[in-house]
Amino acid sequence: MRAAAALLVLAFVPALGMATPVRLDDSASPRSRFDVKPRWAHAGEVGDNPERMNAMLAQVPNLEVRLNTAKYVGKTARIWMVVPDFVPGVRSPNGLRVEWRTRGTLFGGSALPGTRTVVYDGVIRQAFVTDFLDLTLHLDARYLERGVRFEPTFEIDVAP
Repeated sequence: MRAAAALLVLAFVPALGMATPVRLDDSASPRSRFDVKPRWAHAGEVGDNPERMNAMLAQVPNLEVRLNTAKYVGKTARIWMVVPDFVPGVRSPNGLRVEWRTRGTLFGGSALPGTRTVVYDGVIRQAFVTDFLDLTLHLDARYLERGVRFEPTFEIDVAP
C-alpha cells in the first residue's frame, strides 16, 4: 500500500512544478530550418565495426536563435529545445543524435529524436532570449536518405 501511495505521489510531482509547455515563436531567428551536409566521421579508416564505419557528422555553426519571450518577462521559466520525432532524411531515431554548444544565455546539451532538453532555467529578463548555437549532428549512414533537414523547435514552461 505504501509503495502504491508513493507511486501516486510521484505521478503528480511533475504537474506541480511547471505549467503545460507552450511552443515559443522563433520567427525572428534568421533561419529555423536548414539542410545539412554530412561528412564521414572516420574517413580513410579500415575496420569491421559497422557503427564506426557508418558514422557521419554534420556541423551547423553560428546558428542564431531569437526566441520571443515578451509574454514571460519577469516570470520563472524553463525553455526546452525539442528535437522532432521525425527528422526528414533520417529513417529511424537511431540514425541521429544532436549536440550543441552555446555562447551565452542558453545551456549546451544533446538530444535524440522525440526528446526535449532544457536549455534555459530561470527568470525571463528580456523580450527575446538570444544566443548562438554550434550544432553537431551525429548521423548513422545506414538510416539516411537524401536531404537531411533538421528543424528544432523551442518550448517554454512557466512556473505557477
